[in-house]
Amino acid sequence: MAVENLIEKLEAIVSKEKPTWHENAKFRGDQGDWLKKSQAIAIKVNGIIREKGITQKNLATLLKVSPQQVSKILKGQENLTLETISRLENALGTSLITVIESSARMPSEGSYLLYK
Repeated sequence: MAVENLIEKLEAIVSKEKPTWHENAKFRGDQGDWLKKSQAIAIKVNGIIREKGITQKNLATLLKVSPQQVSKILKGQENLTLETISRLENALGTSLITVIESSARMPSEGSYLLYK
């Protein structure tokens, strides 16, 4: 009976293990496009908050999100929405991306997002 309990406990611990490096690498490869862009924004945001002396906790308060959410953003691990990017820009008083609009009235293939 004690052995069965031990096995159950070990299985519970093993099931909670974090993914291996191989699983993490596969995830990054599968998600590469948005991760690269998210990391570029994270690098810029990290520089800005260092420059302005803003802490992660202060930024979380400004964005009205948890400090854990800000941590993910600053690590470039968050798939940022346009809303989140806009909130970051407003909180930091800077532009993180620029949208180049086509001169036509209707959106066309000539509209792109550029990362500064």
